Amino acid sequence: MVELTKRGGTVQRDQDSNPMGQEALGTTAIGQPDGCRAVTTSSVPAGRVVLVTGAGGFVGGHVARRLARAGYGVRGLVRRLPREEEGDPPIDWVIGDLRDPDLRARAVAGAWGVVHCGGWVNLGVDARGEARATNVEATSGLVEQCVAAGVERFIYTSTLQTIAAGSVSHPADEESTWNLNTVESPYVRSKREIEEILLSQGERLPTLVICPGMVIGPRDPRPTSTRVLMEMARTPLAFLPAGGIPVIDAQVLAQAHQQALESDLLGQRLALVGPYLSFRDQARLVARLTGWPRWVVALPDLLEKPLTRVAGGLDRLLGGRVEAVSAATVAGGFLRFHVKGDRADRMFNLKHPPPIRSIYDALADLRRSGRAPWVRFKKEAHDLEHDSLSIVSSGASEGQA
Repeated sequence: MVELTKRGGTVQRDQDSNPMGQEALGTTAIGQPDGCRAVTTSSVPAGRVVLVTGAGGFVGGHVARRLARAGYGVRGLVRRLPREEEGDPPIDWVIGDLRDPDLRARAVAGAWGVVHCGGWVNLGVDARGEARATNVEATSGLVEQCVAAGVERFIYTSTLQTIAAGSVSHPADEESTWNLNTVESPYVRSKREIEEILLSQGERLPTLVICPGMVIGPRDPRPTSTRVLMEMARTPLAFLPAGGIPVIDAQVLAQAHQQALESDLLGQRLALVGPYLSFRDQARLVARLTGWPRWVVALPDLLEKPLTRVAGGLDRLLGGRVEAVSAATVAGGFLRFHVKGDRADRMFNLKHPPPIRSIYDALADLRRSGRAPWVRFKKEAHDLEHDSLSIVSSGASEGQA
């Protein structure tokens, strides 16, 4: 028997039965579910079960809901029940810690595939060794249990920081030599280590590793990557370094996970990225939507080393408890993280929306959910899409946004 928890209590079903519940869970959504564009539905064999770890988080939540709408029986492994909204598809929840081997064994029982989005994420110090315990040891244990349970597909969500940073004219790709020593951290080391383990599985466990850029969209519960946008929308004056990163819409990333799960192109890793955006251009797009920040002031590159040293010292003093304060986080702000994702775009026929659309979706959800009540929109996103593209491509000088 597999123990599955729902809002109304605990239910038990045979391992071979479809764990999909009949009732939709949760209330209130904006427009379509997730505030999203259209979702493509695939033909899924009846009773095909997929375990999604981290299904209560930002990326894992989008993936779990997409798979459930496509017809999969989705089992979500979470630490606590997530907030659900009207229109969310039914998902069976397994509550507990990924590091618990008995819980993992129950979660994978009867599953056809596993999408592993859960993990320990913090770019700071890791005095207790949680990065390796969760991202390497628990994931390795999950792999062995998947093999024992006969799981046929394993998709792992990693990080773009395991790839490399290229240049505007020569962006990095999946084969580039790793060169991100300035942003190295226990988290990144753990991700690089587990990628090697996963990609060595071969036919034992068909695996594909996904390395996404900065994910932007609605339903970011903590929030994580959308926090920087939220903070930009509440300040009149933003001091920002010259770094940047490719962004990817949360819905496109969920689509890629589904197609990876259904693909036979396994045993490799893929960079999942859309257009490159500097942090200053992100601030300008936020300003086009909300009016703030009114000014974007450039931090010169010569401040990178002293600011990094200060942040590293504070991080050690605070014991890694403040995620935004670390040497890797500050150094990342100055990093021009040019990576291309054309391999995944071709494989999965991905179409990336204008960045301002994704930013609008993220900020609208943050306002609606009460996490950013200060957000007020000047115009709707569709009125600014062409304007936003010219902003990103022009490399306009700093000053008033």
